[in-house]
Amino acid sequence: MVQTRSTTNKLQTRGAQKATTSTGTYTTESKASTSPQDGDSDDPVVQVPAKKRSKGTQEKHRRAAQSSQKSRRGRLEMLPELNLDVLFQILGFLHPMDLLNLARTTKAFRQLLMRKSSAFVWKAALGRVEGLPACPPDLNEPQYAYLAFYPHCHVSAMELLDPTQFLTVVASMSRYFLKGSNSCADKFAGRGYIRFVDIRRLAAFEKEYKEVPQDRRDQFLAVRRHQVCAIDEVRSFFLLIPSQHASKCEAWHEDIVQARKDELRKAKLARAKSIFTRLKDLGYTSELNYCGTGPIENAHRSIFNSTKALTDQEWVCARQQLETTMNDCRTRRLESAVYNPRRKLLVELYNTYVRQPAPSSAIVDLLPDVVDLVHFAAFDAIIKLPEGITVNAETFKPAFEQIPTLAQEWRTDVDAQLAALVVIPGDSSTSGVAKEDDFSDGMLKPAEPLKLASAVFEDRSDDLMVSIDLLNQWVFNRCFSDSIASRVIPGRPWSLMDDFGPLVKCFTGAAHVVRACGMDPRTATVEDMDKRDIRLGCNYCPHKTPKMNWRTAVSLLVHSQ
Repeated sequence: MVQTRSTTNKLQTRGAQKATTSTGTYTTESKASTSPQDGDSDDPVVQVPAKKRSKGTQEKHRRAAQSSQKSRRGRLEMLPELNLDVLFQILGFLHPMDLLNLARTTKAFRQLLMRKSSAFVWKAALGRVEGLPACPPDLNEPQYAYLAFYPHCHVSAMELLDPTQFLTVVASMSRYFLKGSNSCADKFAGRGYIRFVDIRRLAAFEKEYKEVPQDRRDQFLAVRRHQVCAIDEVRSFFLLIPSQHASKCEAWHEDIVQARKDELRKAKLARAKSIFTRLKDLGYTSELNYCGTGPIENAHRSIFNSTKALTDQEWVCARQQLETTMNDCRTRRLESAVYNPRRKLLVELYNTYVRQPAPSSAIVDLLPDVVDLVHFAAFDAIIKLPEGITVNAETFKPAFEQIPTLAQEWRTDVDAQLAALVVIPGDSSTSGVAKEDDFSDGMLKPAEPLKLASAVFEDRSDDLMVSIDLLNQWVFNRCFSDSIASRVIPGRPWSLMDDFGPLVKCFTGAAHVVRACGMDPRTATVEDMDKRDIRLGCNYCPHKTPKMNWRTAVSLLVHSQ
């Protein structure tokens, strides 16, 4: 058959339509240009060209292909296609756990590493683990690596039962009825061995036992005993080797755990050594020798418990906290090793000073205690001189020359504090309204209120005191101090306050006693009351009260409240 041009065009058109349909693109029909001499066909010639993609779509696909190529860079997809000698040489240096993870990444690696022909790779990896026992005969190398290194519990619930539960049905039942008994359950379970048995197995055994003739039951039990003994021998043989291997693995695991602990301990020691070295560079060597490293590590566990090496950035963050702690250690060291010996020397010098006769020009009749003396600015400055300076008796001599002036200032301050406590209640018997007078108008001098007969104070135990008693440290309760300085000089400086509030307060009842004697509490002194010497009686006492002086009346009044 002769193929004409018209036939060829039709075939081309059909082929183009099929190609267009298969590629899923839409086509447009156009008339083909035919020669006017070709009058042998009236069918139009139609060409169906494929639709061109826009430049934007092409650019988008090109970028997507480039990004996919970039994302595939560095992956191990092509690694299984390497030369096997080279690949196995590389894999032989991996840890067994790394081989397990690698075998789980792709199918190609799994097919490659899980072949029996690849066992030498696993053996090489297992052999590189120091101290690891050889692979047992009941496991292959991947299983052994999974058992040894994968963090998963391999003990099932059934394995926690008695080992005899894993024997065969015949052996597990026969073991428990070896003891003679008339009960089938006792023959099955055995008295005193286990408490519970499988009911279904017991029923099966009972059925089998009853089917045996009476004269052959002893032989039946003997056969079962023989089976149990045979199974026990086989079981002991097969369990001996795994138990020995398990003991070796347990010892290896304990060594690994201990080695890891030692490694972490050494890392912490290296970190602590680096921190203490930097603290010594900052000038805290003496503080570290005095306080030790233990208290500092306990105070900053978050800094010392890390096993990472100390970096400069970590040091910048931790330096401020450590310097605060070291400055506290420096204060304690100076107080104990430098200042306390100087305070001890001051106590000895002051004891010698107070035994000497008082000069004729003495201003005060009572010297402060040594615990107050050490807080005077002149003595405190000498005590806290730098530790490189030697302090002796000649060093304290200029300060001792200032004691008369310092004692006068101290006594003035104490009298002012006591005078501020004196309160005279108003007389409510005449005006009906009691008005207190605390000498805040400035009409009387600070020391004058302490000479009044109303200047009586009471402490927390309702004991009465006058101002001279409050100045005596053996009468006035000085609070205990737990400071380092109290190791040499116990107690605190003189004060009317402690940690719980005021120690004393003014007893206003003395003013009422003074008024009962016909005197003005604002002006009546102790000498005036003694000269008046009036005898008083109590109207509230149920029995006849003897006459008493004003001092006894004040004491009775405070104890009757």
